[in-house]
Amino acid sequence: MVVEDLHDLIRLLEQHPDWRAELRRVLLGDELLQLPELVRQILQVLQRHTEILERHSDLLQRHSEILQRHSQLIQSLIEAQRRTDQRMEELIEAQRRTDQRMEELAGAQQQMAQQLARLVEWQRGEVGRREGEQYEAQTVRRAVNVFMGGRGGSPAEPHIREQIGEWLTPYYEAGEVPEPMADPTLADIIWWKGDEVFVVEVSRKVDGEDVRRAHLRAETLRRVGVKATPAVVGEEWAGDDVQSLALVEGVEWMVARGLSPGFLRFRQIRQG
Repeated sequence: MVVEDLHDLIRLLEQHPDWRAELRRVLLGDELLQLPELVRQILQVLQRHTEILERHSDLLQRHSEILQRHSQLIQSLIEAQRRTDQRMEELIEAQRRTDQRMEELAGAQQQMAQQLARLVEWQRGEVGRREGEQYEAQTVRRAVNVFMGGRGGSPAEPHIREQIGEWLTPYYEAGEVPEPMADPTLADIIWWKGDEVFVVEVSRKVDGEDVRRAHLRAETLRRVGVKATPAVVGEEWAGDDVQSLALVEGVEWMVARGLSPGFLRFRQIRQG
């Protein structure tokens, strides 16, 4: 084939397009002719893959955002837990201080209760002492009625001290002085009728000490020749054993509206 033939062929193909398709089939074969379709299909597949990748990319982006939000949330939760733990520690410390303060307050309250109890006890004792003093003073003033006549009174009175001093002259001459427990000048009442003398201890509630003092103080006067009798006067006995002690010690009594035989006999003496 010469050049002129080629030009004629090209002109004929341009004039007859259907020949070009047949010529391509003959020259290229079916496989090459199918290549554009394959390329198109490949491009479609690539397009779909691209779209899938883009969707996956969106999903991955959303997942990443979700993970980021979760991370932020977890971080917030961790921070909140840290603050909660710190607050709990503060509350525990505050509770410890509160418990300590409560213990201190309980101790102070207990001390106040003890002080109040001592104050109440002291006040009760003070009231009892004052009532006892009032009862004693009243008994001394009423002594002439208590003993139904006679003479005497409290050793606080000068003429009573003078009389006791005369009785105790032998002690003084011997250079002796009675002990307080046995000193008749410390008795509540010294009362006499004729040559009989009552050495009296006065108390609203007569106890063992009252009985022993009366006994010892009367005994002091007996040792110098005075016909002294110990006695107690009161509103009640401190206990049944006190009355029994009075019987043993030979102490007469006028207690709880009761009179011992010796006290009753002394009241019946009519000479002054």
